[in-house]
Amino acid sequence: MIEVKAKEMQTEIDREVLWGMLKDLGWHRVMIDRLTDNTHAIDITNWLEENVKNPYERNGRDFLFAAERDATMFILRWV
Repeated sequence: MIEVKAKEMQTEIDREVLWGMLKDLGWHRVMIDRLTDNTHAIDITNWLEENVKNPYERNGRDFLFAAERDATMFILRWV
């Protein structure tokens, strides 16, 4: 159990380091307050697939967009 938790912690640290580097390169981070339910999460996933053509990363309610326009459109739709 300790090994599993250590691996989860390491994954989260690695993601934060990577996302910090991407932000330094000009990526845009957006966090939504909460996901209403699973349908809301699915709606966001579908919207991302249909509307975002540039690279992006997602971790739950936390999003990172390579293009400022994609981040802006996401904010206008979901925040």
